[in-house]
Amino acid sequence: MYLIKAGCLLIAFFSFHRPIFSQDRNTIILKDIHDKYQEINANRSNYRKVWAEPSAETTEGGEVIGYFFKDSIRLIEQSMYAESGKSETSIYYDKGNPVFIFLRESSYNVPFFDSAYNSSLTKVTEDKTYFYQGKMIRWIDAKKQVFSARDKIYIENEEGALDFAKELYNKVMAADIRKKVPPPASSKTK
Repeated sequence: MYLIKAGCLLIAFFSFHRPIFSQDRNTIILKDIHDKYQEINANRSNYRKVWAEPSAETTEGGEVIGYFFKDSIRLIEQSMYAESGKSETSIYYDKGNPVFIFLRESSYNVPFFDSAYNSSLTKVTEDKTYFYQGKMIRWIDAKKQVFSARDKIYIENEEGALDFAKELYNKVMAADIRKKVPPPASSKTK
């Protein structure tokens, strides 16, 4: 009888305290992501760089840079430029999986070549997504709203972010492989 009562008490305890444990777990995971973010940024000058083609064409061009530690991508940065603004995306990876995506978009008051262009009137928005084991665990949108409920919009954003991270990852890996392949031997003999 004692074991049944003790079991019921434990079930009740964990039922009422589950959100606390879940919150503590998320706090630990987010701290781990933040630590990886800081470590990657602190070591980025030591990483090997690989350039790849941007994911889309823009009026003013763009670039993609992958940062490698040995053969592992740690960070991919994509910058896209247009007459009316720019978009900068940083994707932080751990063991091939995105853990943090930071998107910063700048919208100019007029095209940058216009005499009325004023950099102090540029509107900047930021979007942050945090991932753990292939799932988005937090999203902070451009309005600084924090989302963690897995509703339709959240899941669509998660899928789009993961697809984009995978696309850039594959482009940078392909560029790295091409870089390692020696050029074909010349058919001319001396």
